[in-house]
Amino acid sequence: MLGIHGFFLWNVRGRVQKGDPDFTAFYTAGKILREGQAAQLYRGATQNAVQWEFATDTDIRRGPLPYICPPFEALIFVPLTFLPYGEAFVLWNLVNLGLLVAIAWWLRRASGSGAEFPLWDWVLALLAFFPVFINFLQGQDAILLLLFFVLGFRALDRNAEFAAGCWFGLGVFKFHFVIPLVMILALWKGQRLVLGFAATASAAALVSLGIVGWHGALRYPAYAWHVVSVPGHGQTPLALMSNLLGLVTGWPVLETVGWPLRLVALAGSAALLIVVVRMRGLANDARFFRLSFACAVVTALLVSYLTNTHDLCLLALPLALLADHCAAHWSERQAMKALLISSAPLLISPLWILVWIRWGRLNLIAILLLWWIYAIRRELLRLKGNAVSALASAMSSA
Repeated sequence: MLGIHGFFLWNVRGRVQKGDPDFTAFYTAGKILREGQAAQLYRGATQNAVQWEFATDTDIRRGPLPYICPPFEALIFVPLTFLPYGEAFVLWNLVNLGLLVAIAWWLRRASGSGAEFPLWDWVLALLAFFPVFINFLQGQDAILLLLFFVLGFRALDRNAEFAAGCWFGLGVFKFHFVIPLVMILALWKGQRLVLGFAATASAAALVSLGIVGWHGALRYPAYAWHVVSVPGHGQTPLALMSNLLGLVTGWPVLETVGWPLRLVALAGSAALLIVVVRMRGLANDARFFRLSFACAVVTALLVSYLTNTHDLCLLALPLALLADHCAAHWSERQAMKALLISSAPLLISPLWILVWIRWGRLNLIAILLLWWIYAIRRELLRLKGNAVSALASAMSSA
């Protein structure tokens, strides 16, 4: 898989200097802040003027690549703007590599059976996961969110709900994933998690307000909605979104249906959230928490309004939890095979390349994710049934 990724990256290396990667939007936001134009952060004309300073040779878009994250995240990229675009892209990816090493370290510490493997095996395994590779290809920020998810999980695993909420609150630069996950966890774990989330999310909101002012802050919701919802203004094609919205609406024959199909996707998302929220009893049992949390992360990706390929690097956390569970219960091979069959296709890079480049149908990945949730929930119910049977047997023996 690493060889495939290296070959792919080598063949598109010329695109980086042209300013084609998504990193262009982050670099633009950093330059706007550095040049003292923070109030204009969400104006298309300002973004276009800045991008033309370093991305004059791109041939894949007619307008600016829009920056749609909250203002506070743009502060991260200000120091990178002191470098030329190409060097800043390389440095940002080196930062992402460092974050990936930290993620591998935390996952290794959280793992039972996986602790015997060297840290660099974990790092290489993460690099072999196609959505992680896409983050490096595009210069995206989802690896940072993955780090916050891993740290939030570690806190919950130690019953530190307030600290977990704080970590998730730091991830509000991708609020469309964080909010569904926090909603599920809040209904599972209670108000301490919500208080922690509110603390850091509020701090991020105040920093954003200080950066762009009231007018910029009030403009942001309509601007972001316009970008992600109107074709030709930055919207990801629905067929390339690996969520329920993409699965339901991302088909050419259904383009004329419009909002009714979006309502179907909304209803499906609500139903999926209800199913996962009702797993509260399982999630509050330490024996079943890890698989339940994996289910919650996959659900957050499916119900999000905007799920790109690079965002699916968040699946590295549930994949690690699933691998640890399978290793610990390998003697029950029939049940473990059912779990592995549903997740194994996600590890095959040629499959991702086929559905992306050849078919343009990354929305099909949502089917695998739904299958995965079904398999995890079925395994949880099996484990619960075994635990109840064991308890009944012990009581009858006594």
